[in-house]
Amino acid sequence: MLLPLILYGILLSLTIFAPMRVALVAYLMLSVVDFNTADAGIGVFNAARGLLCPLILLWRLRDFGGHGRMVLAPIAWLLLIIYAAIAALWSLFPLSAFKLVGEMAGSFLICMVFLRAGKAGFLTPKIALPVSAGIIFIAILRTIYIHLYGDVFAKASGGMSGDTADRFTAFTTAQAFAALLTALYAIGVTSRISSWVRAPLCLGLVAALIFNGSRLWLIAMIVVTVLALLVSEAASWAKIVGLGALLLALIGMTAASEYIIDALQGAHQYRIAATITAVYEGNEKDTGLGTVVLRRHLDAKAWEMIRSGSVLALCFGHGTSNGRLVRGELNKGIGDPNRSVHNEWLRIMYEWGFVGIILWLLFVGSLMAYAIEGLKRDKYGFAKPLFVYVPAFCIGVSGENIIAGAGHAENVGLLLVIGIAAIALRVSQTSKQRTAQPMHFPAGAFASR
Repeated sequence: MLLPLILYGILLSLTIFAPMRVALVAYLMLSVVDFNTADAGIGVFNAARGLLCPLILLWRLRDFGGHGRMVLAPIAWLLLIIYAAIAALWSLFPLSAFKLVGEMAGSFLICMVFLRAGKAGFLTPKIALPVSAGIIFIAILRTIYIHLYGDVFAKASGGMSGDTADRFTAFTTAQAFAALLTALYAIGVTSRISSWVRAPLCLGLVAALIFNGSRLWLIAMIVVTVLALLVSEAASWAKIVGLGALLLALIGMTAASEYIIDALQGAHQYRIAATITAVYEGNEKDTGLGTVVLRRHLDAKAWEMIRSGSVLALCFGHGTSNGRLVRGELNKGIGDPNRSVHNEWLRIMYEWGFVGIILWLLFVGSLMAYAIEGLKRDKYGFAKPLFVYVPAFCIGVSGENIIAGAGHAENVGLLLVIGIAAIALRVSQTSKQRTAQPMHFPAGAFASR
């Protein structure tokens, strides 16, 4: 338990007291030092990270308030928060419902931090390098400790050792760590940073995700790569060659499937290899599939409960945090109700009905529209990370709870790319008005171009 506490203390202190550029890096690294309460309780450490830290950072950035014209995304999110609070009135888990509303409010505050930091010039795509190096270093430390202490350390840390010993992650769940890796990859692969920096950065993030073993986020990272190629400034022939090479690689792997499967069977303990071999062999009971079977069962049960619900429940939902009912568990102390249904799409539909899913679609759709507008108006490409990450995010939330995660790794990645995308519209407006102010955009702030 000592190592994560030390890391938490150091990173929290840097977030509060260090210069703003360092504070932002420290805060993003803090997202991978998680203290799992394992129930519906409100962890003090997580609350400080998700609510207190954003408030302090906002106060430190108070000179950079005001963010231009209002867009739909924050409005949709605030309406979703309000409705989550209303739906808590018929929740069987009021404490968990209150906690979820607080998490959603915390996410809004964190996004405001990144928006202000981008306006002040403290946040640029170059932040991906130190953050990536930092979280991978923490994951290596965790791996060493797990190797030395095994289950003893995991039990002593109260679940703070992350995930199972064979997963490469920091002091957070492997899925959450993979989500942040993918967001950082989206920034690295689309930004105009030096190729000498971008190549090792992206390769390191890909390697970390492969060792992590998240199948869902590996698919999401592939989607990010394809979209990044499509919106890149490379010549059309280069894009065609790149996509063709990817297609030929897939065809080649299919043609050599028997040899590949034989090789993968030797690494059957590895999650991705185990999944490929199980699918190839048609073995749905293979233990290497991990949580795939469980998640599929929960998704099917959630969908059936949604379909069999009353008209009132379909319209307004079964109540905030009542997703626990999908598992048939009502006893307190058995997991967090906000993380019972891992598919965020089904969870929203079950708990908040058509009202909730419409607000959620408005939020996600407006993010994509915001990114597209940024692509059209900004020649520097600050909106590209958001454009390529939103589809990956939509894939990722089908297996990970992101709404209940203020300050967690799976949450801050999305908020980070939103903050960077906001720079695109701000730079465009500044260029048109020809009234750029040096204090808002200090020299070198956009050197990542």
